[in-house]
Amino acid sequence: MTSRSSSSLIAITLLANLMTVISTEPNEVEIQTRLGNIIGLQQVTNKGTVYQFLDVPYGKPPIGHLRFQKSQPFGAWSQTLNATKLGPVCYQSKKQTTKYPGLTEDCLKLNIYVPNEVSFSNNKAVMVWIHGGGFAFGSGGTYDGSLLSLIGDVIVVTINYRLGIFGFLQSNNYKAKGNAGLWDQILALNWVRYNIKDYGGNPKDVTIFGESAGGMSVSLQSLIPSNRGLFHRVIAQSGVANSHLALPNKSAKHTIEIGEMVGCSQDRIKNEQNLIECLQSVDAMDLVNASDQLFLGLGFDSMVDIPFAPAIDGELFHKTPNILLQDRTSSEFNFFQSLDMMIGTCDNDGSLTLGLSPSFQSKLNLNFSEGLPTREFCESIITVFSKALYNNNRDVSAAICEKYSVTNDNEEQAMMFLHMYADAGFVAPATLALKQHSNSVQGSTTYQFVFSEELPLLNPNAPSWYRGSAHASDIFFMFFYEEMKRVSNFSKETDALVDQMRSYWTNFAKTGNPNGPSLPEWRSFDASTGHPFMNLQASNISLETNYRRGYTDFWNHKVPYLFQHRCDENSCALPIVG
Repeated sequence: MTSRSSSSLIAITLLANLMTVISTEPNEVEIQTRLGNIIGLQQVTNKGTVYQFLDVPYGKPPIGHLRFQKSQPFGAWSQTLNATKLGPVCYQSKKQTTKYPGLTEDCLKLNIYVPNEVSFSNNKAVMVWIHGGGFAFGSGGTYDGSLLSLIGDVIVVTINYRLGIFGFLQSNNYKAKGNAGLWDQILALNWVRYNIKDYGGNPKDVTIFGESAGGMSVSLQSLIPSNRGLFHRVIAQSGVANSHLALPNKSAKHTIEIGEMVGCSQDRIKNEQNLIECLQSVDAMDLVNASDQLFLGLGFDSMVDIPFAPAIDGELFHKTPNILLQDRTSSEFNFFQSLDMMIGTCDNDGSLTLGLSPSFQSKLNLNFSEGLPTREFCESIITVFSKALYNNNRDVSAAICEKYSVTNDNEEQAMMFLHMYADAGFVAPATLALKQHSNSVQGSTTYQFVFSEELPLLNPNAPSWYRGSAHASDIFFMFFYEEMKRVSNFSKETDALVDQMRSYWTNFAKTGNPNGPSLPEWRSFDASTGHPFMNLQASNISLETNYRRGYTDFWNHKVPYLFQHRCDENSCALPIVG
C-alpha cells in the first residue's frame, strides 16, 4: 500500500497473462433468474465443471450527480445479459504494471463461480471475495474463483467497488459523507442476499473474505449492525478494522487538496457543497492524475497515510473501531461477536515498506537494499511514524526505538523495521481483534492463522537480507497457484499446503470450523489455552501458540499507556495489561 508499483501488483500482472485454467473450450449456457435471463460460461477443467457469470451489474453507474454518493441498485436487465467476459474496472491509477480491459466509472459489477451445476434447488455456501489494493487499486475480476469453488464445493463471488477518490472522497458537510466504496460492498452483499439463490447459493450461509484493504473492509463491515443477515462468517487476511491503516480519517483534508489541483478551489470558497458539485463535473482521469500527484507528494508519510480510505461518517461509523470493540454493550460489538471469525497475517506483512519512496531514501542518503542504520531508524523513520499516529509523543518514540533497535547490524535493523511496521499495522491489531472476539457468549467461533510460506516471485528484487512471507503471499497460493506452477517449480509439500489451505477456508465457510478429514487439527483461538494459531508453511503446518506475544503486548498495552500517560522509563518498563 506504500508503492504505486508494488511487487504484488507486478506478480499479479505476470499471472493475469496466464489466467487460463486447464480446460476445454468453454460453452455458453443460459439460465433464468429473477432479474432476467443471463448467459454465462460452462468451463470443463481437470478439477471438474465450473459455471462462470462475469461482469454482472449490481449497481447503477455512479456518474454525474451520483459520483461520490451511495450506490443505487441496478435492478433487472431489460434483455438477456451476456455475462461471458470481464469488462473494464473501476477508475484507478495507470501508474501500475497491471493491465486491465479499460477503466470506467460504470464498474459496479460482480462475478459468480458455481461448481458442478447451476440449479435453484442447490443450497451451497457462498464466499464473497473483497479485493485489496490500498483502497486504490485492483478489481474483483483479477481473482478467478473457479478452482476454490470446485475444490470446496462452494459458490464464489468476487466484486468490484469504487476506489481512491471515487470510493472514499469525503467532504465536511452532508454533500459527500465518504465511504462510497463501503456502500458499494454493502449493495453487492444485498444483491447476493436476494439473487444468489438463482445460481444455487444459500443466502443464509454467506462468508465474506478479503486481504489487505479487503481484510480491513470485511472487518469494518462486521462492525455495522445494519449488515446483520447479509453475511454470517468473516475471514480477514492481513488487515483488520482496528488497524491505523483502516480508518486514517484524512479523506476530507485530501478532498480540499484535490479540489485545488483540478480548479475547484473557488467553488470551495463559496461553500463545501459547491466544491463537491465542481468535483462531480471534473473528468474522471483528471481526478486520477491529481490523486497520483497527491500520493507522490506524501513521500514517506504514505507509510501511515492512505489518501482516500474509510472514515468516520456519522452513519456507518460514529466512533473508531477500537472504541467500538471496547464497548461490550454496543450493538456493534454484539454484531461483531455474533459472526464466526478467522483472522490472520503473513509473517512479513512489513514487506510493503520495500516500496519506500526513492526520494525519501535519497533525502536521508540511504540505500535500503544495504540495510538501515539504527540512528536513521530511530531518529527519522520512527519520528514520522510517531508524529502521524501518536502526536509526536517522545515516550512512544523512545519505546519503539528501544523495542526494535539492533546494535551494529544494518541489515538486521532493516528487518526489524519491517517487523515494526507489520506489528503495528497488522499483527497487533489482529491479535487484539481476536481476543475481543473470542469466548463469545453467542457461540461463534474464532480462529487465527499465520501464513509463513515464502514466495520469491512476489519480491524478485528483494534485498539479500530480506526473509519471510511477503504481504499478499497467501492470496497467490489461494488463487494463482496453478498459474504460478507454470512458471516456477514447487514441491509436493507446497501442493499439499495449497490443498489444505483451500480446504480450511471452504470448510470454515460451510461450518464455521476449518477442520476436516485428513487435515492437521486447528484449535480455536481462546484466551485460556495460549491463543493457538495455525502456522501455514509447506515444511511445517503446525499448531503453535501466542504469536509474537511480546510485540503484540507492546503495541496493544504499553504504547497506548505511554500515549495517555507521560512516564519515565522505570514506571513504563513492563507491558501494561488491561
